[in-house]
Amino acid sequence: TTLDEAYRLDVRWLHRHGYLDGRPRWLTWSRGERETGSASVALVDGDLMVAYRYRARGSKDWEPVRQVITLDWTPCHYGGERPWFRCAGCRRRVAVLCSAGKWFLCRHCYELPYGSQQETAEDRLLRKVRTLRARLGASMNLLEPIWPKPTGMHWRTFDRLLQEEDAAQRAHLVLMHAAIDRLEAWGTSLRRNLPSG
Repeated sequence: TTLDEAYRLDVRWLHRHGYLDGRPRWLTWSRGERETGSASVALVDGDLMVAYRYRARGSKDWEPVRQVITLDWTPCHYGGERPWFRCAGCRRRVAVLCSAGKWFLCRHCYELPYGSQQETAEDRLLRKVRTLRARLGASMNLLEPIWPKPTGMHWRTFDRLLQEEDAAQRAHLVLMHAAIDRLEAWGTSLRRNLPSG
C-alpha cells in the first residue's frame, strides 16, 4: 500500500471546508466515479471524533470503529490559529492521517511510501509526458497530436512545453524498447534451456 492508496484525513482541508465547526459531517472517499469509503466526523470537546466501519483482510464481517483524534492548535504569525492532528501512534504533530489499517495514523507509523517511490523509470517518464500533455490541454492518448495552442498561453511557452513533451516521450520509448529487448532475450534463453522432446 502506498500513501496514494490509503484513505486520508487532512486537517487543513477539514478546517478550510468548515468540518471543525462542531457540527457532525459526512466524509466520502472515491476512486474515479466509485465511492470506496465513508466516515462521519464531528468535533467533540475539542477533539475530532471519527466513526466508520472497518473490515480486516480476509474477513467478511464489518466492525464499527470510533476513533478520537486529538487536535493541537498553533498560533499563526499574522493572527489566528492553525490546527494539527496528534498521531495516536507516535504522538507526532501532523497535518495528514492515513487509514491503511484499522486506525487513522500518520504515514510514518504505517511506513507508507509515496506512490512515486514505487515507480520505475518508465512510469516516471510516462507521468511526466501526461503532466506536460495536461498543461498543453492535449488528450492523454499519446498518439494524438497536440494542437491547438491553449488560449492565453504564450507561443514561446507552448513551443518549450512541446519540446519537453517530445523529449520525454522519446526517452520513454527508448526505455520501453530496452525492456522489450530484455524480455525477448530472457524468452530466448528460457527456450534454449528447456528440455527437448
